[in-house]
Amino acid sequence: MQYRKLQDDDLHALDAFLATHAETSMVLRSNLRKVGMNRRHHPLSGCYYGEVSGDGAVTAVLTIFGNGKVFVQTGGKPVPRGLIDLFCTENAQPVAGFFGPADQAQDVINLLGFGNAQFAINACDAFYRLDLANLILPQNVRSDSFQMVDAERIDRNTLLRWLRAYEIEALGGEDTPALDSRIASRLVHALNDRNMWTLVVDGVPVSLSGFNAELPDMVQIGPVWTPPEQRSNGYARILVAKTLLAARARGVTHAVLSTDSPAAAKAYEAIGFERDGAYRLALLASWADFNQGA
Repeated sequence: MQYRKLQDDDLHALDAFLATHAETSMVLRSNLRKVGMNRRHHPLSGCYYGEVSGDGAVTAVLTIFGNGKVFVQTGGKPVPRGLIDLFCTENAQPVAGFFGPADQAQDVINLLGFGNAQFAINACDAFYRLDLANLILPQNVRSDSFQMVDAERIDRNTLLRWLRAYEIEALGGEDTPALDSRIASRLVHALNDRNMWTLVVDGVPVSLSGFNAELPDMVQIGPVWTPPEQRSNGYARILVAKTLLAARARGVTHAVLSTDSPAAAKAYEAIGFERDGAYRLALLASWADFNQGA
């Protein structure tokens, strides 16, 4: 096996590998489709380090995006030591967090020396999948009382406030100016991509949902947020079902998501999602150089 930084000539082989592990590679595949690789200073573009066989096939990949997030996909095998050594040799970018199938992501954390690092969150989420042919629609989901509207039609300050609260509650973020800046940038991208929606009841926005990765046949759900005062009304369940109903109408066939919330899991299972493994979401308390993780 050869371990090297992947280039544009490797795109076909990389996509072929990721397609065989499509559900747990959504962010990688979606970002490649949007912006490609090795575009400096773009938060969704990244450096892809691969394990490559003699015939040019990619058999494992470790990626760091411009936002410092490291994603791994090995197809279920242990993370190759050669891939870690390559990353340590060539990557000079600080790390913000680690994502991927739970065991693989934890291997990367340990092998890069972050086993004892301080994390804002290090969660082994339940991973869920849904064939949209089996989507279960909540009662009255088509009622005129529940309106799904594009997030761009909602007051910008409301969206920023909700996303800030989501980051703090779900992702362990600290309410700082840096968080505000990051959220503002994320909202701009979401509104430009038109992949975030709100549920409006009696003229009042009550819930938020979006797709954080999209392909023609598959979407990954997130973030999903309902303000505390609007919870226990089934609003998130209704909104997620509406977004998936619309996605199905334009040809999307599957959806995936991950969550560590029992209440959220119950809501997703109610519309047909089935648990299928575990996915790790690990965000460092502060960015760190990869070789100073321990």
